[in-house]
Amino acid sequence: MSLHLNQQTMATNATANIAEVNATEPTEEEETMTMSANIRGSSDSTNLELLDPSIMADRETSMHVTTWIRANYVREREHNVPRRNMFEHYKIDCTSQDLTPVNSATFGKLLRVVFPDLKTRRLGVRGQSKYHYCGIRVRTPEDVQNSPTAYSVSAASASASASASGSVPPSPSAALAPSFITSHFTSVRLNRSETDNDLLASFTLTYERHCKEIFRFISNNQLDKVRESMEIFYNGMPEQFVQLIQNTPEVTEAVWRWDCSLYDALITTFLPSINHTLPAETVITLRKYTRELREYIQSNLSRFPIPFYQKKADVARIFCAKFRRQLSLNFAAQAAAAVLSRSDHVAIMRQDWERFDFDGILDQTLWVCECDTSEIRNILRQDVYELLTSKSGIEHWMKWISHIVRRYLKTHTPTSINDANHYLARSKQILLKWTFYTSLIMKDLTLQPAGSFGSFHTLRLFLDDYILYLVEENIAQVNYTLMQQQRNETSSRVGAYFSESPIATTSDRNSK
Repeated sequence: MSLHLNQQTMATNATANIAEVNATEPTEEEETMTMSANIRGSSDSTNLELLDPSIMADRETSMHVTTWIRANYVREREHNVPRRNMFEHYKIDCTSQDLTPVNSATFGKLLRVVFPDLKTRRLGVRGQSKYHYCGIRVRTPEDVQNSPTAYSVSAASASASASASGSVPPSPSAALAPSFITSHFTSVRLNRSETDNDLLASFTLTYERHCKEIFRFISNNQLDKVRESMEIFYNGMPEQFVQLIQNTPEVTEAVWRWDCSLYDALITTFLPSINHTLPAETVITLRKYTRELREYIQSNLSRFPIPFYQKKADVARIFCAKFRRQLSLNFAAQAAAAVLSRSDHVAIMRQDWERFDFDGILDQTLWVCECDTSEIRNILRQDVYELLTSKSGIEHWMKWISHIVRRYLKTHTPTSINDANHYLARSKQILLKWTFYTSLIMKDLTLQPAGSFGSFHTLRLFLDDYILYLVEENIAQVNYTLMQQQRNETSSRVGAYFSESPIATTSDRNSK
């Protein structure tokens, strides 16, 4: 999977176009009253998003909570878990991963996505009673061994769970140590003395080593050494190198190219595919790196020329946004894959889907979406059912979604700048229609009631993000094709249409 930064820039610009269409924590008693209207299989139940839209403000956080619950707790009649203890268990795990925990009220609502029929009772002697969740218990190592596929959020999660059960946590996975991937570095020759060219060559080799060192530290989860390396490199840079940067614009361009190469290497190495599995320690390192990278640049480049600083800050900003998005999508893919790998969960999903009111959905969407009814009925009745019946893994669902997007957009691929507006409109339409259909489906599953609501909810979170990712990638590719076409015609109107990008394409970098 190609994840070059130039495509991210174009996709970011396209997302901006698509976007045009598109407290205080309560006391336990107050929370208990709120929970009386929880997500259960009753006629007055509503979709999680309709019940409290704030829950879905951060899909990755929501996904982490529900996946963590599945990883650490299991249904068990006649067992109870103190509510406060369970929430403290969750907060310990968040602290170990450098994540911000949700509040107790949000945690309770997400808990009922995983266990819809969960009961809350006050247990204990008078004066010392506490609220308990009834019908669940802490997952033990034996549960993990007997499960067809154990849910795994992170090594820290397993460690926290092991601590709660009194067992020794397993050692973390070994860190990745891939080799650095270099791009073609355009040689820059100065129309000056041979001494200046030797100085440039020396700086080039020094900066190349610096990039490789950064990559190695990240690969070995040594984030503290990344900050130290940048401080030493920039604050201890020889004055002749500083003068070279100030007086030679080509050096700024060369440094920008190396940064692009470094960030491309990080993305393609750690996330070669959407559903690639990463060690938990590596995920923590990458998240922290993307949060702190801009701070590293700001604190170490204050004495350098503004164009040099701006170039590095711009490419770092786009890389961080791109990588965080990819990590979030990867996390959602892992959670969905865990659900689909459980044959008992898939069997319940298939049973609930057989009782689904397809005609009711089509009646509600007919005048709104103006879609081909037979095509939508075929997708709902046959495609989804076959995926559930054949117990397909996450790869098959991804291939199915890709086919839908490709089939919908292929016939409308623009061949000129005049067609671009229509293509963007079609791209917006597929996202809006998908969201409308899936919202109605989740509402119907809630009203059935469906025991597989939590499983479908997890799958839907991933598919929503994945279809948006696919549409953005298609727009990025179309944008690149049109820019190349316009460049051949010596015109720059396409760049202005989609908004100018500070990041060059891979072909641009290799051609300069």
